[in-house]
Amino acid sequence: MAGAGMPGVQRLQFFLSESPWEAEQINGRRLELLRGQSATAPHDGGVIVIDDSGDRKAGTATANVGRQWLGRLGKTDNGIVTVTTVWTDGRVYYPLHATPYTPAHHFARARSDPAFRTKPQLAAALAVRGKEAGFGCRAVVADCAYLSQ
Repeated sequence: MAGAGMPGVQRLQFFLSESPWEAEQINGRRLELLRGQSATAPHDGGVIVIDDSGDRKAGTATANVGRQWLGRLGKTDNGIVTVTTVWTDGRVYYPLHATPYTPAHHFARARSDPAFRTKPQLAAALAVRGKEAGFGCRAVVADCAYLSQ
């Protein structure tokens, strides 16, 4: 990436990786602000959209990395996948929540491990979280071709 080694970019990377903030608190406040503005306030006519997006990742040192389906690439490869939800009514569109998918091989008992969650299980939990956070909807939609992988 051009410029990745530039001092300003390095300072930003350090700030983002070393700041003591709590991501969930910041996201909660962001969602609170969206709910509070008439232009972005959710209503029951909106839709919660579920997506799982993967990015290729070399190596195995990063948490949640493994050989898995990467929808952006249209193939199975070594990478990391995040399951996300967004809320939209066709007028506004913004992210709600995200959680990484951890491949079964990271767990002692693989898919039978009690801590293992499939992508559809993660997606359902995120949709519930969105509704509990005040983002009503008429439907929850997803591309099940990816979530089933």
